[in-house]
Order: sequence, then structure tokens, then C-alpha cells
Amino acid sequence: MLVNFKFSNFKSFKDEAEFSMEPLTNNGFISNAIETGYKKAPCVYRTSAIFGANASGKSNFIEAMLFFRMLVIRTYRNSTTSKFNIPIYKLAVNKENTTFEVEFLKNGYVYKYFVELNNDSIVKEEAYYNETSGEGREKCLFRRTSKDFNSPYGIDKNLAMQTINTRLLIGDLINNKNYQDKFVSAIYNWFAEDLLTLFNISIMAYTANIDETNINRVSKFLNKADIDIVNFVIKDGKTYAIQKDENNNDVLFDFSKETSLGTKTLIAVSRFVDDALTNGKVLFVDELDTALHPHLVKYLVELFNNPETNPKGAQLIFTSHAHYLMDGEHLTRDQIWFVSKENGYSSDLYSLSDFKQIEKKVLFTMNICMASLGLFPTSMETKRWQGHKGINNYAPYICLFVRTANLQNTICRDWEEPKVLILKPKKQMGQALKMF
Repeated sequence: MLVNFKFSNFKSFKDEAEFSMEPLTNNGFISNAIETGYKKAPCVYRTSAIFGANASGKSNFIEAMLFFRMLVIRTYRNSTTSKFNIPIYKLAVNKENTTFEVEFLKNGYVYKYFVELNNDSIVKEEAYYNETSGEGREKCLFRRTSKDFNSPYGIDKNLAMQTINTRLLIGDLINNKNYQDKFVSAIYNWFAEDLLTLFNISIMAYTANIDETNINRVSKFLNKADIDIVNFVIKDGKTYAIQKDENNNDVLFDFSKETSLGTKTLIAVSRFVDDALTNGKVLFVDELDTALHPHLVKYLVELFNNPETNPKGAQLIFTSHAHYLMDGEHLTRDQIWFVSKENGYSSDLYSLSDFKQIEKKVLFTMNICMASLGLFPTSMETKRWQGHKGINNYAPYICLFVRTANLQNTICRDWEEPKVLILKPKKQMGQALKMF
């Protein structure tokens, strides 16, 4: 299970972005969270969503985890001349190193793994572990720089120093037949086996296919999703979707030519969803709502939130424009994250929990359909407007559907000054109201 993920200097993200699956507010145990047994993080959420305008950097967040994963599982193959080709933040005057850090739970232990690198070499690599029930400090598995190595755990220094500066030690150790260690294996296998990344599903949807090995699983998933397709059949090397006519007879449709993009997308997603739920994995998905009906998006989120359909503690982290998920029922404020660009340049990642003192009477819904208008609060604006009484301490540039004693069915937006109940121009307000 993922606890935290941090990274910096990657694509549109210049400064460190910190993402957490922990409840950020002191509300006790949450129904759609998983009890961990770890005292520092007693529970983690099953789902989290990242919202933002187009080109804000949402997909870059998913891609950062994808890059980190591929770095870990492939770096041992690098030669001395290999370049990492990191897509760094290009607008900075001074080029910094790129960093990644992940904290996760696996088999009764909590692990923290950190990598700092540039295009030419690994600058720093650190790995820590601790028992989830432990109260003491985390224990160092190893700390490595380009010039030094230290392992209180007892990893042989001579063995470690054989790793060249264009490879990660964690990869070299896992592929050394003469060295086997459960903690090293746990870190590597979390990236290689427990972490799933589904990037750009709209493209994958076109190539989604059904074969003999997954035909029953996919059919079962689609039936649960209330799709008209009841089954699949393979004839002469072709896959056909089966639907029922008015007389309940089977009708075959060529899957590649006569199946909708939404169905293909769902099938592409279903494979990853089934794997995650069956084996308790962490699934990152970019643009979950692409080509999917809102009913299906809600269905997928509910599959992970519900402990009955998700008994092994699988997690779903996804980017989306699906504003309807922010209805207070599918996601708590701790599970809602935003990405925006500070001053139009670097991306900034922050949680809705950054907006303090949200009253229980307030039913909040971010109008993602107005993303192009820049209706997203930034961390800078949050600090600037913190404490303003007129809008319940929400920052400006946030579009809210408010139901309180004093404000009935009203969209609120602040501009340069704290003038509540202002949305410019009026036409935009009318369009926003239609969403509700």
C-alpha cells in the first residue's frame, strides 16, 4: 500500500511535490480507508483523485511515478555510457537534480526509498525499513552516494561499490544470484509487481483486445458494469462481442470494428483493475474518465472504496476531470487533490484539505468543466486568502456549490478582492449553474 510519494524537477514540476494517501485531517478512521497497523499512519485511503485544468500537469504526476517505476526495474541494464533522459523542468535558470521518494507498506513492514539523479549519474540512493508495529526510528538498509556507501544493515560494501553510477543498487542486488535479501526484494518487487501504471488509456483503448486467457474475467467485469455485452467469443482468430436481441438471441459484433471507444477503454482498464483488486496492488491511472460514462467512473471508484469488493487493500490513484466525484459521497476532501501552475510556469500539487475549516453544512463541488477559465486555487492563493470570513476560508478561483443557511444554491467566486457571490461574466455563472 502506498503511503506517500514525493518528486521534484520532473517535467512541469520544479519544486518538490508531495502526495499522500494518509488522512490529512484528524477525523479518525474513515470508512473508505484501510487500517495499516502502522502507528505513524494508522490508515491510508483506498482511492485518491487529482484534478486540474488541461496542461496544468496532472498527467505529469502519473508519468513521474511511471518514470520512477521504470527506473527501478530497468536501471541495472544500463551501461557506463547510458543516459537517463530525464524530462526535467526546463524553465528553471539553475538546473537541479531530479528526486523521487516513495513510502509504502508491504508484508508487515514500512519502506522508504529515495533516489536523486541527473542525466549522467545516480547522485544519491537511500533505503529504509521498519516494522509497522514498531515505535522506534526507521532502520537504514543502505545509504549510497557517488563516492561513498554505508549500510548499518550489513550489505557488503565491496559488493555495493561494484554498482556503477548509472545503475541503482537496488536493481543490481536483486539481479545478483549470490545475494538474496527479503528487504531488498520487497522494495524491488513493490515497483515491479505491486505498482501498476496505466498511462494514456485513450490510446490503449484502441488496442484493447480479448483473448482466451482473459475472456471470462473481462465478461464478468463488463456484466457488473451493466454493459450490454454479455460475453465474448473467438472465431477464426477474431474476437466478437455478444449481445442479446429483442428475442434474447445472441448477436455477434466484430470487437475491433463495431465496439465503442468507451467499451474498449473499459476493457483496457478492467485488466488492470482486476489485477489490482485480486492481488492488492496500487493502480495509477491517467484520465480515468476518458471515454467512460460517469456511471462507470463512479462504479470503478466504488469498487476500490468498498471493502467487500476490495478486501485485499488495493489502491486507485487517478487524474480526472470528473467533477461529479466531488459530491462529498465518493471522495472526502483528503482524497481530492489539485494541480495548477504557479504564475503560469511550474506545477503545484496540493490537497483540498489545505483549505481549512470547511463547514459540514457546505456541499462542495469543483466545476471541472470550467477548468479552462482557471478556476483552481493555488497554494500561494490559499495562503494569501487564509482567514477570509466571507467564503468559509476557501481560496479564490474555486467554484463552489454552496448550500448553507445564508447561501442557497449559489456559485461563489472571488477575483481581485473578497467580494462574495461574484462570477464574471454573468454568462459563465449561468453555464456553471446548469451543471447542478
